[in-house]
Amino acid sequence: MRTSVVLLVFLAVASHTVAKPRNRFTRYPSWNNKMYPIWKDGDARYKDSWKGGKVTFNVGNDSPTLTAAKVTFTIDLEFPHTQKVQPDGDVVWAEDCIINGTMYGESEPVYPGQSSDLEAVFPDGTPFKKDKKPAYVFVWKTWGQYWQVADGASSSLTIDTDDIPLGSYTMDIVIYHYRSKEKFIPLGYASTQFSITDQIPFAVSLDQVNDIVAGDLRFIQNRAIAFTITLHDPSQYLSSADTTFNWDFGDESGALISRELTVTHTYITSGSFKPQVVIQAVIPDKACDPPADPTKTPSPPSHQGTTDTEEDNTEDEASSTSNTQDAPSVAKTSSSVNRESPAVGGVETAGAKRPVILTGRATVVVLAKREADDKPDDCVIYRYGSFCTGIEVFEAIEKVEIVQMDNSVMATHNMERNVLDITVTCQGSLPKEVCSVILDADCLKPIHTECSMVEPSKECQLVLRHFFNDSGVYCINVSMANDVSLAVTSAKVNIDIASGLSSPGTIAMVLGFLVLVVALGIVAFSYKRFKAYRPLKEDLIVSSGPQVDRGHVGSGSSMFWKLLNRQGTVDDCPLLQDRPV
Repeated sequence: MRTSVVLLVFLAVASHTVAKPRNRFTRYPSWNNKMYPIWKDGDARYKDSWKGGKVTFNVGNDSPTLTAAKVTFTIDLEFPHTQKVQPDGDVVWAEDCIINGTMYGESEPVYPGQSSDLEAVFPDGTPFKKDKKPAYVFVWKTWGQYWQVADGASSSLTIDTDDIPLGSYTMDIVIYHYRSKEKFIPLGYASTQFSITDQIPFAVSLDQVNDIVAGDLRFIQNRAIAFTITLHDPSQYLSSADTTFNWDFGDESGALISRELTVTHTYITSGSFKPQVVIQAVIPDKACDPPADPTKTPSPPSHQGTTDTEEDNTEDEASSTSNTQDAPSVAKTSSSVNRESPAVGGVETAGAKRPVILTGRATVVVLAKREADDKPDDCVIYRYGSFCTGIEVFEAIEKVEIVQMDNSVMATHNMERNVLDITVTCQGSLPKEVCSVILDADCLKPIHTECSMVEPSKECQLVLRHFFNDSGVYCINVSMANDVSLAVTSAKVNIDIASGLSSPGTIAMVLGFLVLVVALGIVAFSYKRFKAYRPLKEDLIVSSGPQVDRGHVGSGSSMFWKLLNRQGTVDDCPLLQDRPV
């Protein structure tokens, strides 16, 4: 039972120790607590530290940083969605809104500007510059030193890394906002992790023309691959260095030494390869620079801060990184949102230009702290960097060709359609997919697209069938692709649907029309024969009685056929009768 009690007491003490807030800054005796108040974690005043909601912080840096180069940190304040930052840095309401029963109009300042006669100082008592009275104060701290910056809603800090051991570090920031005369309100704190290394930071990109999936490190043989190096040197520390690149492409083609950032190489066989490069930078040693003119007054150092020797033991100086996201080696890092902590420390103002931030690098590796292996030789410092990766090279679809096009007519359902059979061949590796696109005569407007998977076969020969309903000139694009390559060919074809007799209904209509024409011709001919001129003679009229009676005796049908069968030169009823008068 006693053991259980002791264990419970131990667990209670341990949980209390774990739950105890760990402040990011040491409280220094020179800190102006009246102007820059210090709030404990969980202080209820943090909820109302900004009108309209919480302010969040986006903190980043441009590490990894080569030892002796400069490292730059950035911070952006992100305000509630109902507010926006004006070009002059003032924060105004983005729309009409009501906060805690108070009406605020659009474009009205969230907090009025500070008085022009404000004689503001930093937390350690250093005065602001007379020509600069911004609304925010950022206190940065690392390596037991601190820097104070008065700036707008976005700010940055650049510091040297000379004589700093290699390894990973954390930069902590406390943010204050001017609220009234001689009063700054803490908005919270944030942090970001950075690293210092003696290896040259750089990235390598591999590109190939017509690469289907960029970045998959799979390429095709007999086609050049571009290897491009991007040095990560935002402070231009290597600008005066003599930098060389020693390439080995892993195919026993020999080494290539170049000073160019981009080189090309062609693999003539397929397989797996491991290209690698070693970078050497010969940097002039600053220690060999001639001494400065002793008659000139040295300018005060910039971005330099030292901690006070006295500490308030009630605060814990150790930086907690358990809730801090690791910064990408080149990309920005986001800190925790609106972390709230007591603020301490400071000496001098500083500002810096925001660097160009690269992307696409791996996350920062936490480095063990050690001294750089500097052995100056002839007033130069040597720095190195290396890179190696694995790639796969495949045989590609080298060539696609349309070898034959056959145009024919095929009966489908109630009509006949023109069919075009396209015979396509290829060389190299076999395709997995074939696509054909029918376009207009100008090869600009797609009319029909069809893609299909290709069954594996020993020979690369395919027949593609397309149906056409209209005559005209068409463009045909045929492409074949597999996992690593793509080949394309094109041709023009003239489709001629010459006759309109392709439909049974049309044929029946034409035949009916011909029958009608023949029938009309027969009727016209018969009518003409019946209407032939036949004058009557007097003697025929007088003695016509018996003849007329005989005419009535004959049938009409026999008379019709008799007329049709008459010889052209015989006349049964001549106009003139050869009789004597």
